[in-house]
Amino acid sequence: AAWCEPYRFECSKPFLVKWYNDKRSDIAGGTQRIEAPDTAVCFALYSIPGYLDVIVDHFRRVRPKDGFVDSATNEILGNLRSSLAPELDARVINTDMGPPYFHVQTVGCVAAIDQHVEAEEFKGDDAAHWREELSDALEETRDTKMWGTEPAQLRKIFAVNVHPKWGGWYAYRGLLILRGTSAEHLQPPQPLQFLPPTEAKRIISEYNRRHQECLWRDLTADGHPPDCRYNTDEYFFFTETSPAKRKRWLELKADQLEKEGAEGGRWGPCCGKR
Repeated sequence: AAWCEPYRFECSKPFLVKWYNDKRSDIAGGTQRIEAPDTAVCFALYSIPGYLDVIVDHFRRVRPKDGFVDSATNEILGNLRSSLAPELDARVINTDMGPPYFHVQTVGCVAAIDQHVEAEEFKGDDAAHWREELSDALEETRDTKMWGTEPAQLRKIFAVNVHPKWGGWYAYRGLLILRGTSAEHLQPPQPLQFLPPTEAKRIISEYNRRHQECLWRDLTADGHPPDCRYNTDEYFFFTETSPAKRKRWLELKADQLEKEGAEGGRWGPCCGKR
């Protein structure tokens, strides 16, 4: 955890390959499995508010032409990989790149990082009515050019994971698999359940209806602690889908920081090899 802090990363508690693979077998026919011994130990790495500063610092030093977030992530994961003993037989994977691809919601669930929320978990007539209304709204508003014309896809309510501290203001970045380890004594934790049903419904509704507005990321309808969510720069950067606009923002930010550093000498690299 201390190693992660300068990079604005957090690390999960250890979990076993078997927990993840068994869950994938239960819910998805065994797809996106981790190819490693059942008792090998894994850790999930996820970024938290403040990660944009790390990306900017990386951009200033490396000037990648594209893939700005992944480039910063890869540098950090490379530093991690080089710090691990060979006998651990470590595999360090950027979960935003592939192949292989892994299902990070399943990782979060089995590692008890966050709570997994699905529309089907709510019971009773009121819940059925709520699901029907939400599906109706999605079918009416989803663009068929993006979603296609199949009613099942237009009406699908997607599940979401939220963190007990960060809400939805975090993102999975890496998976560390220590194939040279074995911890068969390790017991799986209980799945996290901290959201009141009303907030869980609100979050899943916002996630599906107005994802880009990021209201779903707040743990309560009243908002979220400002120090536990993205600042305004992070909000606009991470919701921006144009690589060209992201690059231009990084160039402007880097120039600003270069000027401030020249004047005060207070900006230094945080994610170079240590």
